[in-house]
Amino acid sequence: MGQMYLQRFAYRDGVSKSELDATWGEAFKSFARSGNWGGVEEGVTHHKTYGTGWGGYILLEADDPDAFGRYVAHHNQTYGHVVNVTWEPVFDMDKAFEDVIGNLR
Repeated sequence: MGQMYLQRFAYRDGVSKSELDATWGEAFKSFARSGNWGGVEEGVTHHKTYGTGWGGYILLEADDPDAFGRYVAHHNQTYGHVVNVTWEPVFDMDKAFEDVIGNLR
């Protein structure tokens, strides 16, 4: 298993609907080609996208640091003018603390 990331994207203020729609069109093309929003063929696995009224979250897994770098660069170059994007590495806290919690029973 690679490193899991929670990606957050938030729509920028002042972006026109037509500009946002055009960018979503590019995003859909990237996803159709690669199976992820970053257009990377291998090394990044998309698990789920969650939408909100202000943007959303993406759960992804990166097996290859170079592929993840290309994924990030694609976002900055293709979507950066309409959204603010951040990536946070996440870990399974249930698994990490399973023994501690079990010993407290």
